[in-house]
Amino acid sequence: MNKILNLDFARLIAAILIVAIHIFPFYTINTTLDFIFTHVICRIGVPLFLMITGYFVIPKALKNINVLKKYTINIIKIYLLCILLYLPINIYAGYEFSIANILKDIFIEGAFYHLWYFPALILGIWILYFLVKNFKTNVVFIISIILYLIGLFGDSYYYLNNEFFLNIYNKIFTIFDYTRNGLFYVPIFLFLGYFLNNKKTDKTKSLYLFIVFYLLMIVEGLILHNFNIQKHDSMYLMLIPTMYFLFSFLINYKGENIKYRNMATTIYIFHPFFIVVVRFIAKIFNLEEILVYNNLIHYIVVVIISIIFALIINKVKKYFVK
Repeated sequence: MNKILNLDFARLIAAILIVAIHIFPFYTINTTLDFIFTHVICRIGVPLFLMITGYFVIPKALKNINVLKKYTINIIKIYLLCILLYLPINIYAGYEFSIANILKDIFIEGAFYHLWYFPALILGIWILYFLVKNFKTNVVFIISIILYLIGLFGDSYYYLNNEFFLNIYNKIFTIFDYTRNGLFYVPIFLFLGYFLNNKKTDKTKSLYLFIVFYLLMIVEGLILHNFNIQKHDSMYLMLIPTMYFLFSFLINYKGENIKYRNMATTIYIFHPFFIVVVRFIAKIFNLEEILVYNNLIHYIVVVIISIIFALIINKVKKYFVK
């Protein structure tokens, strides 16, 4: 069991949860259930990706800046390939190719709806590196929390703002579409991953506290949703302690991660492509009622195809490495 419950496997589960965010699997069954699952429970996926990056990359980068430079170059390469992959879909969807749109999407929002992660990661990891390099740990934590809180009130707590702050956020939204970006959202989770590196944690206590804060996050999400306070739903107050204790629990399990290596990244990158493919095939064979309009089946099919594709890519990569 210890060899299975490792960080790579956790990333794989996180990737599967992220797929749900783009399909709303329970929407045709029950909208409240779908909100709880898609807009609250699945929101741990991206933070887990970020915390694992902070856990492994930041400590090495602090010893050698070239580690971070090399990591950044690798992310840029992946991102450029993703841009090329989704370019035909953007063209088909009637994307407006203005200079302003292109620059904004490439450097801030992502060239496709899930690709925001890459420019956000690059910006966020360099911000955190600078902070950790120049300030004490508690100062870095405070700065990261302040940035997150600013983002929080532009996200799930947006409609609690008074007119003055709404005007400020509206000016921010002329630059960013969302506050879940590399400036406000990413640094805190990278920091938490970095902070927990080489920390001794109580796995039982961490598990219990994770469950408690996860349940509190669900309650938080339902309250915000019920009172129409949210502009978006990526950021919750309880998300930070939830992720801290989840990660504290997960790092107790260290095994051979090679079996799942890079599968999560492949699923994350390609799942929107398979969403389009499934919809296209369903339309050709008149199966839209089953494969598209039934969100749960649509989700299951996309996940299965994405996992199979990731396994194939993993095997091919191992073959060429050998």
